[in-house]
Amino acid sequence: MPLPPLHRALGLLLLVLLARCGGPPEIDCTLTKIAQMPLQVQDQLLVVPAGINGKWVRLVADTGAERTTISDAAADRLGLPHDPRYINRSLGIGGATTTTDVTVERLVLGGVRFPVERIAVGTFKLRTDRGLDADGLLGADILLAFDMDIDVPGGKLTLYRSRVCPNIRPPWQEPAVEIIGVKARKDRLLLPFDLDGVSGMAILDTGAQRNVLGVDMARRMGLNEPAMAGDPTTRQRGVGPAVTVAHLHRFNLLRIGPVAVESPSLTVLPSDFGVGDALLGEEFLQGRRVWLSFRNRQVFVSRRADEQ
Repeated sequence: MPLPPLHRALGLLLLVLLARCGGPPEIDCTLTKIAQMPLQVQDQLLVVPAGINGKWVRLVADTGAERTTISDAAADRLGLPHDPRYINRSLGIGGATTTTDVTVERLVLGGVRFPVERIAVGTFKLRTDRGLDADGLLGADILLAFDMDIDVPGGKLTLYRSRVCPNIRPPWQEPAVEIIGVKARKDRLLLPFDLDGVSGMAILDTGAQRNVLGVDMARRMGLNEPAMAGDPTTRQRGVGPAVTVAHLHRFNLLRIGPVAVESPSLTVLPSDFGVGDALLGEEFLQGRRVWLSFRNRQVFVSRRADEQ
């Protein structure tokens, strides 16, 4: 049955409008560098320089930290005013802390000013006799807003504009392998891993010195105090002032995507500190170039010579 005149007119108008629109808008997949800063490894942590109100500080690049945070000692040294309207309560390795934010006028990374007006304060100390000399943490609130090229061998951390585009690859010449099955939970990237035949999901935490096994994963593997009685112990510090004593247990094989590590030693935590199954830290990143895209749920890594 032929369409009434009004319906035919509306149909023609719709076709004209669609033709003018030219289809869906194009996606800009241009790789755009936002900021680049020098990167140092200090006591198995990644440290970058930053400017706060015109003064230099050193921050640990920490994707495991929810927010960018400065130590209370550094906040006092810089004369940063506290804002009692913003109270932070943190719980992690080292116990619980309660602090207030401080306000900042300028935060500069790689010569670029970032629109940050306040940052958190922590009671931690980031100075050790093994070479660490830092004032705070550059957290996920800034880092995961960008695609990141963490070039540990080249000593550079580069932030790129985040894009959702097909077939994104790292901007490298050297070969890279993709870790398939990456997921996100809130502001954490989770990587699938297999440890001696038991599977789990690990938080990629650039602010962790070692690879860490959570208590629930340890129980699934049958690891308890008697099974680890002969293991050496290690002292763990975190956001709080307390020190946690954990076992350092050796396993047979750790697989993270296509990467296999033989005879790895992992820190096994005695209690649940919110790490989930595991943390993958600088011990995994050491000697690699790593591409992280939180928005695309993508992680690429370069292989190390000691891996299969």
